[in-house]
Amino acid sequence: MGPTKVIVKDDALYDAGSGKLIMGELPTRWAQEAYAAHHYIVLPVVDRVGRPWLFEGHPVYCLHGAKYETVTGEVIHVTPCPDCGGMGVSIEEPTVERDCIRCTQCGHEFEARLQMMES
Repeated sequence: MGPTKVIVKDDALYDAGSGKLIMGELPTRWAQEAYAAHHYIVLPVVDRVGRPWLFEGHPVYCLHGAKYETVTGEVIHVTPCPDCGGMGVSIEEPTVERDCIRCTQCGHEFEARLQMMES
């Protein structure tokens, strides 16, 4: 059992599972992050522009530093794009010989092993 996963609607935080209001009147991302830091909740991951990562139409949450999950707790293997901060997913093509990642936001392609060495 981990922290409560929340979704952001307007300036309020809602429980992602039940839809119940957790806290209202948090107009900025900074205020939402400050609230989350002091309560046992986790916000959806967003890119550098503030767009949320979506996996099959649902928000993605980062737990334990580099473990990404869906609302249902399904662990997914994604990584942040070094260019835009969007969600990078593995390219599964028979012609690709290395572990290549493509950003769903900007389309940038990068190698997963190179990303791990840089971080």
